[in-house]
Amino acid sequence: MAAEPPAGGARRVVSLAPSVTETIFALGAEDRLVAVSSYCDFPPAARALPRVGSYLQPNVEAILGVEPDVVIGVPTPGNRAAVDHLRRLGVEVVVVSEDTVPDAFASMRTVGRWLGKPEQAEALVADVQGQLAAVRGAAAAEPRRRVLFVVGHDPLVVAGGALFLNELIEVAGGENVGAIGGGTWPRLSLETVVAAAPEVIIDGAMGTEAGPGGDAGLLRWWEPYRSVPAVRDRRVRAQRSNALLRPGPRLGVAARELFELVHGKSVPTPTPTPDAP
Repeated sequence: MAAEPPAGGARRVVSLAPSVTETIFALGAEDRLVAVSSYCDFPPAARALPRVGSYLQPNVEAILGVEPDVVIGVPTPGNRAAVDHLRRLGVEVVVVSEDTVPDAFASMRTVGRWLGKPEQAEALVADVQGQLAAVRGAAAAEPRRRVLFVVGHDPLVVAGGALFLNELIEVAGGENVGAIGGGTWPRLSLETVVAAAPEVIIDGAMGTEAGPGGDAGLLRWWEPYRSVPAVRDRRVRAQRSNALLRPGPRLGVAARELFELVHGKSVPTPTPTPDAP
């Protein structure tokens, strides 16, 4: 039987994921956060909270040290052993999914329930859904473009069709060519990319993969592939926003950023409706 939150919600919460931390702040419950993962850096106030290991490798001893009522995280390749260990020790651990946009909304509701704030969570979901609808509406007036979202060059790793970014690209008026690889983060060959002919490449490769020269170096990486429409038409965009990689309350912000990257302009501001006489 699934565990139930305590009456009034958990008072001492550990977050192991940036999206969970952002949701807790968005619900106005940050006073209940006793520790977060080392990846949790938004909003800025999150940086002042105690750290209990990384998103991939939580530190069990550090978590036990802050005596949480509940630990909330997401499935990662490296945290399964720590989650199992905490549960064997009697610590309540809630794991939420964030692969898709519906997953993200379900996660916001689950976090809200564990904090005793289900109505606020429902309002948060409705607000984000409204932001996505606004971007979708603006995109309907723009040409639809084939988009490749890259996070690594060697190997070439892209956003796949089973990932929330696939849905956000569609909301922003694009077609995710990375979906041909299947799964969440497929690896594609350059030959496949050339054949897919993306019209926009959003490149967020980090660290040494970006090469010398920062973003300019990253963009030069694509220059040999001038047959690709995105390269030929200078629509290779460097991506440096973590909002695009965190399926939480900033999904609407991410969709607006994608709109700008795909279409080269901001989402138009709606014209105010005149007051009725």
